Amino acid sequence: MLQVLQVVFLLVAPYLILKFTKISKKTGLLSPILLCYLVGIIIGNVSFIPVDKDLAMTLCELAVPLAIPLILFSTDLKKWLQLAKKTSLSFLLVIISVLASSLLGAVVFSPYTEEFWQLSGMLVGVYTGGTPNLMAIGMGLNVSEETLVLINTAEVITGGVYFLFLISGAKWLWGKFLPPFQKEEGAVQAGAQAAAAGEEPAPIRFFNLAGLFLLSVAIVGVSAGISLLIIGKLEISIVMLIITTLGLVASFNKKIRNTPGTYETGQYLILVFSLAIGVSVDIAKLFSSSSLMFLYTAFVLSMSIIFHLLLAMVFRVDTDTTIITSTAGIYGPAFIIPVAEAIKNREVVVSGLTCGLAGYAIGNYLGFAVAWLLRALF
Repeated sequence: MLQVLQVVFLLVAPYLILKFTKISKKTGLLSPILLCYLVGIIIGNVSFIPVDKDLAMTLCELAVPLAIPLILFSTDLKKWLQLAKKTSLSFLLVIISVLASSLLGAVVFSPYTEEFWQLSGMLVGVYTGGTPNLMAIGMGLNVSEETLVLINTAEVITGGVYFLFLISGAKWLWGKFLPPFQKEEGAVQAGAQAAAAGEEPAPIRFFNLAGLFLLSVAIVGVSAGISLLIIGKLEISIVMLIITTLGLVASFNKKIRNTPGTYETGQYLILVFSLAIGVSVDIAKLFSSSSLMFLYTAFVLSMSIIFHLLLAMVFRVDTDTTIITSTAGIYGPAFIIPVAEAIKNREVVVSGLTCGLAGYAIGNYLGFAVAWLLRALF
């Protein structure tokens, strides 16, 4: 009975946390992911609350693989290829900057931590894609629960500081170095895509979403089967890459891509993961860990921002495009609209969202590649 209650709590609590963050503008600045971690850590370390940590870890291991296809289903890679030249170039510069800063971080911090190759791989994933990529890469590289929580917490705190800069002084300061925004020919426009799916009755929308959830389950099962068939065991990193690939393949189906709610469902599963992994963490071990994780994360983020700005100056990318593609890489689609509103330019919204979703698509490939490269080199 207690295990049933725990599962119900882990599935329902993220919904309540999401509601809390939307109460006002002040609570809206709080990260639901960080709040899920904190609530989970408190629940898991209060002695009078019975918790099955093995059950929590089982839920963790299920949530991320199921979330990845759901998030990728809404990706429109064809639209990304149609983006204006400057937008595509700027997002490519974001990727190059993140790769360079992560490799540099490994060189600087490798004498101080044996996890440098895993940390760089995860940071590449999160700064080209988002939290789902970081989770997938961390699980694929067999990172400990404590390290996952620490790197996520460090990423949220350092990322929060940069986000405040993006919505306040970024346009003014970057405008000192970069040219002003000019609308380009060939840019993707926000069309009135009145989705037939969005006009369907609620029961039909529910069954469509449920069908795609089952498809996500099938993709996870097939990926695990391929891993067992090829190498004779469940190699999580291989499974994650196959899941990513199959999720992208499914996104080419227009009906799947345009089904509303898949992205939000995937993000919700990430919150479930965050809560469950918080429950499974031993707080004593967490606080005894080194603050090196925060230094590593801050270094990689800072250097990637600086590299991107310098490259944008070289290639004459305008201020608004530089800001919105930086947002797409470092934060993903969820932060595009707030930043676009802050810089008073709604014309960059669609291109920013498209880059953010494309980042989810490539984040796992890039993250695993960097981690494996660093492990081979050092």
